[in-house]
Amino acid sequence: MPLARTTPRKNEPILERIVAGIPRVASAMEDLPIEQLWSALKAAEESYRRTLRQAGLAESVCQALTSAIMRRLKGQVAADGLTEKEIMRKLCEDLGVLDEVVAA
Repeated sequence: MPLARTTPRKNEPILERIVAGIPRVASAMEDLPIEQLWSALKAAEESYRRTLRQAGLAESVCQALTSAIMRRLKGQVAADGLTEKEIMRKLCEDLGVLDEVVAA
């Protein structure tokens, strides 16, 4: 599935902003009791999906991106300690998208 071609360049800043915010969102969730954590993760997932839809992305692209973003967020909550650049690279690897945004 060539998401690089279905994701317009105009939407890259949105994805970059989402990725940049993952550590802050994860930090806010770290100390939540487990029952609140699941609710917070669900709310974050819906927020990401809504933001991507509002950016005009196709539903299938929104779903793929949201799934990949949530994997990264859950990894951060579990304290994997990735930098923003590493998160972006892994996100693009998950989606099979490699371009100048994550290159070098």
